[in-house]
Amino acid sequence: MLLKDFFQKFPDEESCIDYFRQIREEVGITCPKCGYTEHKWLDSRKAFQCKTCGYRTPLTKGTVMERSHIPLYDWFFTAHMMTSFKQVLSAKEIQYQLERKDYPSVWLMMMKYRDIMGKREAQYSLSAQVELDVSYFQTSVITDPESEDIEKETKMVQTPVLVIAESKPVDEILREYLTNITENKYVNKASKLLRRSSTQKVKKVVRYIKMFAMPDSKYASIKPYVEKAVSPTAKVVTDGGTNLIRLRELFCHESYRETEGEVHEVVTKVLPWVHIVTGECRSAIEAIHKEVDQRFLQLYLNEYCWKFNRRFFRDSKLPKYDLFYKLIRTAANYTSDIKWRNYNTGY
Repeated sequence: MLLKDFFQKFPDEESCIDYFRQIREEVGITCPKCGYTEHKWLDSRKAFQCKTCGYRTPLTKGTVMERSHIPLYDWFFTAHMMTSFKQVLSAKEIQYQLERKDYPSVWLMMMKYRDIMGKREAQYSLSAQVELDVSYFQTSVITDPESEDIEKETKMVQTPVLVIAESKPVDEILREYLTNITENKYVNKASKLLRRSSTQKVKKVVRYIKMFAMPDSKYASIKPYVEKAVSPTAKVVTDGGTNLIRLRELFCHESYRETEGEVHEVVTKVLPWVHIVTGECRSAIEAIHKEVDQRFLQLYLNEYCWKFNRRFFRDSKLPKYDLFYKLIRTAANYTSDIKWRNYNTGY
């Protein structure tokens, strides 16, 4: 959705309320008291009333906006800004655009959105062939939360991040397209892929990614994340590190040792996309934040993965692929436990 379209569609608070009501009806509302799913809208109360027991469910109950006193318009504008730009936006910028005096409320909206992005991404797993590696992001850690001078009690650490990318070699995808060559859409896809691959060094195509901030890079820490994020039938490709080699107990596993002189080949041919997305994500975060608190790294990873996995939606004119619609629909499905008071040390 373009900025001009947003202002036309949502000129005031009432238009936002009406839109969110439609989204909630589309998603479906279940009465928390009796479990009935049919409701009527009470405009004067801004609530749904169960047709069986009469229980009233406020518009934002059970959503990411639950218990928030921030106008829906501000929630919508923040969602629009976060989905309209490929780059990571700072809360200070959104605060300026909304002309809000309080920084915490804007920070909280953005972090809650990032939280539910991660919850949405957790609903599916990666399959087929996946690249997997552990990278490191520089983050800050508060060593003494009780100190009056937080800056002096902060140290920089390298936080391990598990990066997983579902990818396929170009020639495998071409074979799939050529198998269906009688259909025009596959002819067009094959020709586009051939043109693109002829000018690129990376001969693999990425579909989806997942990234997880880890307490450490040991196999015991990695295993539960991989089991949840990767389909049991997938083929996992790694660099053969000692912390990853045991994945062969869980998956069909291929490992490529990064011996001297072969590092470049492994990076460009075997594990290109885990390195590409790591570099891009790290640069995107560093462009806005000089340093990221370790507590919030996963939230920024959530946003990057959510946008990356929907990167082609921006080119679609279909309303169902609009990123703003996708995020607001997610907001209607998930709640977030993030609270300012739990994280305000040093902010």
